[in-house]
Amino acid sequence: MLSKYWVLLLLLITVAIRLPFMIDVKRTGWDERAYAVFAQTLDERGVSGIRQWMHDYPTNESLQKSPLFLRVGFILPAMVFCKIFGSFSVDNIAWLSFASGVALVVLGAHFAEKLAGRKLAMLLGILLITSPLAVGLSRRATQDVFTALILLACLYFFHESWQRRGWIAPTAFGLCLCLALLTKESAFLLYPLMGIAALYYHRGMGLRFSRLSLIAMIAAPVIYILIEIGICGGFTDLAGIYRTYASLQQTLDYTVHYEKGPWFHYFVDLMAIAPLAFVGAIAGLSVPQSDEPTRQARNLALIYLFGGILLFGQLPILNVRLVLFLDTFLRLGCAIGIVYFAGLFGPKLSRSILSVAVCVILISDSFQFYQIFVRNNVYSPTTFLLLRAEGFYDSPR
Repeated sequence: MLSKYWVLLLLLITVAIRLPFMIDVKRTGWDERAYAVFAQTLDERGVSGIRQWMHDYPTNESLQKSPLFLRVGFILPAMVFCKIFGSFSVDNIAWLSFASGVALVVLGAHFAEKLAGRKLAMLLGILLITSPLAVGLSRRATQDVFTALILLACLYFFHESWQRRGWIAPTAFGLCLCLALLTKESAFLLYPLMGIAALYYHRGMGLRFSRLSLIAMIAAPVIYILIEIGICGGFTDLAGIYRTYASLQQTLDYTVHYEKGPWFHYFVDLMAIAPLAFVGAIAGLSVPQSDEPTRQARNLALIYLFGGILLFGQLPILNVRLVLFLDTFLRLGCAIGIVYFAGLFGPKLSRSILSVAVCVILISDSFQFYQIFVRNNVYSPTTFLLLRAEGFYDSPR
């Protein structure tokens, strides 16, 4: 019975553990308030409200500091959640982040089961529950966790499109890609990332990509552009907004001071947030594997984790919240490492060693979450703020 309904049990445990952390959170971040305003305006004024923002964007400093208002893939669900809960507030939008965080755990574990079997998937699910970055961002009324969920769903259905024939996986793949683009422009970087993975699927696993999935990959950005053109009223207006947005990333004070740096600083961020899980992942992604499913899971985790960090590290804005979806593959590597090294102690001790290792990582994750997101109340986990929360710099008195 437990084996059959383990995903449901994982969901319930995730909710039970994370729910208390939604209490007494001061959600006063600029992006949080902006999304509440965007959701309310979209509800009251529809597309005309977005077009008014477009008109004001080049001269309105408040809009320029805010998230891009064309990200209707998140604003629309945020509006729905606010209407369900009765008011357009940051607290109600935060529940969308919370639900997305729970779904991210379940989807990540289910993805791992497809790759390497149930044992590894259950272990990954446990490690995902206490991910400091995911738990910290799930408390906020921002789009980060929702975006991570959609990006991971794209990779999941991309994987399914190689494994299964038929129209269901390609259709879901195309819909997720379109939603991802409508949610975050950086989703375009999934294309080169999937291109790298496609080489392994084809040459390393001997699989073929379906024509329907290829059509879905082409149709998704076309539909995205058509929707945005319809919202903006023309391609020229849409291009103008994106040109203005791109230029602002080189002038906004916060972005220039806190969200710039070399691409490899994501490794520093991930190490600072969850050091034991990071070290475990490096070990797990390095060791040889004789078991074919585990070896393939390790290789795909390597491709997605390192390929994703390299590609997303080229963006004009660098913030570890943008690569939250890669945390699944980092922790998959950690799970592989735990199983591998526990197995070196023989069948009698392996289960005990595995249990101890998991408990140590969960305790470390919990401490890191408290240290960074509760005690130091980090809102946007930039490298400087993370290192300051860890004690590398003195906090201002």
